[in-house]
Amino acid sequence: MGLAHITVKIPYAWITSPQESVLIKRATSQERWVAEDNGKNPTSPRGCPEQRRHTRKTVFKSALLYPVQDEVGLSVENVSHSGLSCQCVLVLGLLQQVHVSFDGQSFRSAEVRWVKGTRCGLLMEEPLLWIDGIEIDPDTSSQNHPPREHRVPVTLPATLITSAPVLPGTIRNMSVEGMMIEVGCELPEGMRLLVKSRDSAVRLGRVQWSAGGMAGLFFEPPRKPLE
Repeated sequence: MGLAHITVKIPYAWITSPQESVLIKRATSQERWVAEDNGKNPTSPRGCPEQRRHTRKTVFKSALLYPVQDEVGLSVENVSHSGLSCQCVLVLGLLQQVHVSFDGQSFRSAEVRWVKGTRCGLLMEEPLLWIDGIEIDPDTSSQNHPPREHRVPVTLPATLITSAPVLPGTIRNMSVEGMMIEVGCELPEGMRLLVKSRDSAVRLGRVQWSAGGMAGLFFEPPRKPLE
């Protein structure tokens, strides 16, 4: 009596350890990003073309990467064309660079100009276009008193982020959901970064993979400012 030929399908989980599975996922993710950077359509593990919700655009753009240290809520008390007066629970230092978000998605760089207890004044790197510019005070219009910026009292929640020393990088491709960055060092998976480049909003993202001087970053979804 002959033996029947039997084909046994071994589940994927039986032939890979948890550590191997993580390495395979990282390699697959990196290959997809690199394939897109080379103008190719990445494939899924089954060999079929992968359908992404958003296409990635190949770019070559210098960027500054700010590793996130602290993230806290900020209570803004008044705003002017170029700065903020606010309450912050963090101890900030004079001339320290920080990053502020009013919508929980895009950030603006600023410099600490004064500190009084929990109150501080921030000078924005770029003007706040939704605030009028300089307002002339008739009582201080002489040469001894420079024009005072128009200040608007507000009660406005915002998010403030402090960062570690900046890292230079080059954006290689990007989409509305993330980007691939060339950087001169390995970045830990899960590391949070603010990415700043010319003509683009400063965005907050998280490292998904890092290998060979390249890193894949996914933007964090919009959220309400911290309180």
